[in-house]
Amino acid sequence: MVRWLWYLSLLLLGIGLVFYVSWAFLYNAWTDLGLYSITAPLVIFGILGLLLSRTQ
Repeated sequence: MVRWLWYLSLLLLGIGLVFYVSWAFLYNAWTDLGLYSITAPLVIFGILGLLLSRTQ
């Protein structure tokens, strides 16, 4: 049952990191607040999901 949470969390973490690096590289916007507002929830929920799936 917890396996789907691990995969979803890993997917969110990967999407967040790939999105940040690709957007910042394409538009040279490494310190853009809009970029942070999209990336931060993806990465945070990915990390928290991975931690949650390990505790169960």
